[in-house]
This record gives sequence, C-alpha cells and structure tokens, in this order.
Amino acid sequence: MRLPALVSLVLLALICLMLLATAALQPARADPSDGYESPLAQSVRQATERYRLSVWAVHDGYVQTTDYLPQFGVMYTNHQRFDPPSLAQPTVLVFDLAGRLVACGYQYEHSGDIPAILHDVDPDAWYAIPEHVHYNVVVQGKLYYAQQPWSGPQEPTAAELIRRKLMPPDASLQFAFVHPAVRALLIWAWLPNPNGLFDTANPALP
Repeated sequence: MRLPALVSLVLLALICLMLLATAALQPARADPSDGYESPLAQSVRQATERYRLSVWAVHDGYVQTTDYLPQFGVMYTNHQRFDPPSLAQPTVLVFDLAGRLVACGYQYEHSGDIPAILHDVDPDAWYAIPEHVHYNVVVQGKLYYAQQPWSGPQEPTAAELIRRKLMPPDASLQFAFVHPAVRALLIWAWLPNPNGLFDTANPALP
C-alpha cells in the first residue's frame, strides 16, 4: 500500500474515533417522561438563554447563595425577583460545577402573581420554603455560604447574626438577606433529569 493511501486510512480512523468520543460526551437523551422536551421546558430555555453561564447571571443581580450541593448544583438568587411575572425572570438559577445553567426556580409570595404558563403545572410540583436568611461570610480568609431559619423584624446585620450565634465574632459579613416564605417551583429546563422536570434532585449531576 502506498504511503498516501495509508495516511488516508489513518486519518479516517482518527476521525471515526473522534466522532465516537464526541458522541460519548453528549448527554444521554432523556426519557420523554422527564419533561425535558415539553413545551414548558422549551419555553424556559428560550426565556433564560442569557443566563447560560453563571458569570452572566452575576451581572444581572444574581448572588451565589450556596456551595455546590450533590445532585443539585450551585444556587444563585436574585432577591429582587420574588413573584416573577414571566419565565424570563427566575428567582433562582442553578449551575453545575462548570458554571453552566441546569435549572431555574420561580418563587412566589403571592399566588395571584403566578403567570398563566405555570397555572397548569401539577400542584405536587410546588413546594413551600419558610422564611430564612441567606448570608455569606468570610472566616479566616475563606468564604462560606449559609442559610438559617429566621424570624422577627430584625435586620440580618453582622451584630444580629453574631447575637444569634449564626456567625463567629471574628467573621466578616459579605451579604445578608431575609428570604420571605414562598411557594416555589424548580424546573430542570437545561439538563435532563431522570427524576422528572420538577424534582429537587438530579442524579445526572455528581
């Protein structure tokens, strides 16, 4: 066999291997019952395209409020977006370890503000979140993301958090917000979830 022909066969073999490797990296196509291809999931993807990366979300007022949680991701919250009037304004965005959007959360203090597109969602998909405080603190140079129950009219200042023993006296408070009691809905619009479109855990994530 002449050298050019041999080179062509080697190149063809390499291309085949690359295609196989690329296919292996693609997420497995989900079962239709997971809702990933449902009209609602597609509408959420269309509405939240601009938040595909966490760095883009930060520029639009979202604040990281958790570390990475197994089978869930990293949560970013926009505390000005309770009672969002449309799918384009999620209260919560969830990202994977690479900072890619996987799920969107919509939270409502007032049920009357829920947009029509969410009215037909199974009532069992909604869940209650009690009033609590989100706060980020630095302790000995390390940043921690914390959430704890909260009640009363007091503002979550550093002094109040220390008084309630929610942060050590030598910590530096970076951010704090009292999250109101809400009805919440989580939609796995950007990553197929074997547990279903609205489940609160996704085994596709580590």
